[in-house]
Amino acid sequence: MYIEYNNLYKEAESRGITPLDILEALHVNGRKIYLCFAEDQLGTMDFGNSAQEDDEPYEFQIHGDMLGEGIAYPITPESRVELANALGKGNEPEELKVVEGIYTIKVKVDLPSNLVINYNDFQFLPPPFGYKPTPVTVYPTPPEKNYFKNSEKETTSGKRKPHTFYIATEKKVGIKRGVSWNKLKRLASESKGEKQIDLPGFGKIYLKRDREKPETVLRYKHTEFERPDDGNQITKGAFDMAWTSEKQSKKKGNM
Repeated sequence: MYIEYNNLYKEAESRGITPLDILEALHVNGRKIYLCFAEDQLGTMDFGNSAQEDDEPYEFQIHGDMLGEGIAYPITPESRVELANALGKGNEPEELKVVEGIYTIKVKVDLPSNLVINYNDFQFLPPPFGYKPTPVTVYPTPPEKNYFKNSEKETTSGKRKPHTFYIATEKKVGIKRGVSWNKLKRLASESKGEKQIDLPGFGKIYLKRDREKPETVLRYKHTEFERPDDGNQITKGAFDMAWTSEKQSKKKGNM
């Protein structure tokens, strides 16, 4: 069966995100990451811990996609971690391990040309620039000059919190829940409670990750953070509930 693979770097550029963003989105959704070569590639067999120091490397030829037949090789979990760590530091590994049948092969790579994404996995990524979904009325971003007053009113009255505006905007363009949560964590890491950021669908705000539970608890304030435990919480559970509630509210609105 023919499978279409697209260059991962080009897809990242078309969406205004980084290759690392795509890797994280695929990982969160349990998808594989692939390498595709234009020509046959010579690699070496990887025998893991069973290899001896004096063993000669065993060469193995990986077939290239010279005829456009969609030949791609998934990289190993070990190499996925190595790749993500390298990209996070602004580097690109020169070698990665791929799976070919029952074998693990270490092969030299040129990531901008070899790293590809399965076309079927596009559903887990944000849409490209220029994509215009059908207009839907969504809770508007508070006006720049009044955002602080409006936001305080919304959060203190127990009505809509910043992350619910964000969720409505994310779902409008088809972002998946796991990808959206990871994106919110990255925004919190960028803000660190000190830098004001623009939260999609809401406006200017300060975010940071909780010191004790950075993976499952975020904090937000409309002014710069002053203490480690400052601000209101956004837990992963509350985020998931708001995501589900937003879906249900849309269904009721369509009835």
